[in-house]
Amino acid sequence: MEYKALIVDDDRTLLRLLDVYLAKNDIEVVAMTNARDALRYLETELPDIIVSDIMMPEMDGLAFRKAIMSDDRLKLIPFIFLTAKGELEERLTGYQLYVDDYISKPFEPREALTRMNAALKRHSIYHDLLRYDSLTMTTNRKTSEEILTREFERAKRYGSPLTIALLDIDHFKICNDTYGHVFGDLVLIKVSDTLMSQVRNTDVVGRYGGEEFLVIMPETKLQDAVTVVERMRFYVEQLTFDPQGFTVTISAGVCQCQAGFENIRQFIHQADTALYKAKNNGRNRVEIAA
Repeated sequence: MEYKALIVDDDRTLLRLLDVYLAKNDIEVVAMTNARDALRYLETELPDIIVSDIMMPEMDGLAFRKAIMSDDRLKLIPFIFLTAKGELEERLTGYQLYVDDYISKPFEPREALTRMNAALKRHSIYHDLLRYDSLTMTTNRKTSEEILTREFERAKRYGSPLTIALLDIDHFKICNDTYGHVFGDLVLIKVSDTLMSQVRNTDVVGRYGGEEFLVIMPETKLQDAVTVVERMRFYVEQLTFDPQGFTVTISAGVCQCQAGFENIRQFIHQADTALYKAKNNGRNRVEIAA
């Protein structure tokens, strides 16, 4: 199944109807007949979308939505209310709780599917905006660190190799000061495109600062990573920009995950130290962390 939907409604017939219809359209249904059971489910599971009736015994849909909004893990999950037609006050209250949409009962399954797909698509767009740097379309710093944390824990658990690199565009301030920030943005775009063209689908290139990039290479030993980064350095050096055939270079520090690292901060610090060594040794070079 492509998506998982949590449907909360005390009408078991409606739940069965949605289960069958949505399953035919690549949406797996997790059905709950009350909100308290749904909250217990959400303690350990994160569906792609939540659809809830408003009128339910014990805890109604509005209270359920308030509980979800109080949990940072859950509040960004797309949420749709099922409601009787004409309940204006309920709708207004729901909109104040940032629900994505309403489906009025009775409804056709096609309507439910269409509205759910629209909410999922909007969420996918928002999610990408939150994950990626808007200029270079590399992952942003927050997302890069989340990915690195996950890979770091996996490497520590299974003993698999994990190598990172910190790269910085040399003398980038001169580029901005001489030709302006619009030109500087063009340089950042072309450099990031070049970096991404040299990595595998399993690797990650993220914009870590203004002109600094973090490259995450799972299942990659140190020397293999150095080869990749040297190739990046070479191809960036070949780039030319108008005006006057402007060129840039990059410096990089490469580090493989070690048993003594307690967290990703230590890991990144070692790569950063190697990067500063590359800067101090003349730039346009790759250095390996001690």
